[in-house]
Amino acid sequence: GANFTPHVITVNVGEDVTAKIISFCQQGPRAICILSANGMVSNATLRQSDSSGGTLTYEGRFEIVNLCGSFTPTEREGTRYRAGGLSVSLSSPNGQVVGGCVAGLLIAASPVQIIVGSFLPSNPPELKPKKQKLHQSAPTPFTITAAPPPASAAEKETCNGQGHNNPVSSMQGLNPPTSFQRENWPNTHSMQERRTSTTDINISLPGGMQ
Repeated sequence: GANFTPHVITVNVGEDVTAKIISFCQQGPRAICILSANGMVSNATLRQSDSSGGTLTYEGRFEIVNLCGSFTPTEREGTRYRAGGLSVSLSSPNGQVVGGCVAGLLIAASPVQIIVGSFLPSNPPELKPKKQKLHQSAPTPFTITAAPPPASAAEKETCNGQGHNNPVSSMQGLNPPTSFQRENWPNTHSMQERRTSTTDINISLPGGMQ
């Protein structure tokens, strides 16, 4: 609640303690709770705590040991009323203690002083439906492929020189140096043989052409 304010209620001799408290809480829209009380009562009607639910009326002079309870403004089907109740513990002159919920009169045998606190009750929080959690599928794993190491300048020149007239050779230049194969390249010896044979052909031509 909010704006908690203490109050003192005085019940004169012969007045009903319960009626005095209810009359006080009907003066406004505030809820009240009993903080403490002291004094004596001569007549008390209490509800039994057993399953029978009956009531007992105690007559005599009893000192108030404890008085507690609360009254809260409530509305149901357009009707406003006070919900709550009181419970009391009493001590008789011979030391016997009785108590229970107040179910009737609680007549003051001496001036009874009651300390109450009033407050503005807060609205109960609204229950919001819980959102259903969607089952999240596991993320699809991805594979990172390392890029091949860059080719050296000599290898680039060799690949460019051999790959102008041969598309396959240009594609082979993209492979890493470790997979670069030179099986189909002509060796130096075979190239020299071709040059020699060409020279021989030129020399043996008829007509004396150099």
